[in-house]
Amino acid sequence: MSKRDFGEAERIYNIYTEKFGMVTAVAQGVRLLKSKLRYNLDLFAFGNFSLVAGKEIWRLTDAEEIKKIEDNNTPLFSRIAGFLLRMIRGEEKSDFIWQKVKNLFLRGADEAETLAEILHNLGYMAGIPNGKKEKIEAINKAIKESML
Repeated sequence: MSKRDFGEAERIYNIYTEKFGMVTAVAQGVRLLKSKLRYNLDLFAFGNFSLVAGKEIWRLTDAEEIKKIEDNNTPLFSRIAGFLLRMIRGEEKSDFIWQKVKNLFLRGADEAETLAEILHNLGYMAGIPNGKKEKIEAINKAIKESML
């Protein structure tokens, strides 16, 4: 979902996983040309990741990209990723959020509906309005009131 360079050749990734929720993992040497991981760690890609728990942070040891989003969907996934990074704190498995994120990647989904359902599941919204305009207003209100 997000990445930032670290050290000489490392990169830190935030990845939403099925088993652990949002995790932060470091990929050693991934910026080197000889790295086997570098071509399977694109932003906004759905895939299989092998993680090993370290003392303070997960280590990314293998990656297999299953589906990369199309370039025209980059702004949508950028907004969704930023939203998840703001609203989800710590590692906590959520089958509901996992299914929403997975469906968004593999099938496409309505952004406002997905955000509203996630906010409702996280307890930031009491209910989900019916109309699109009402959903957007409720989403903005929930985010503002969360102070995140």
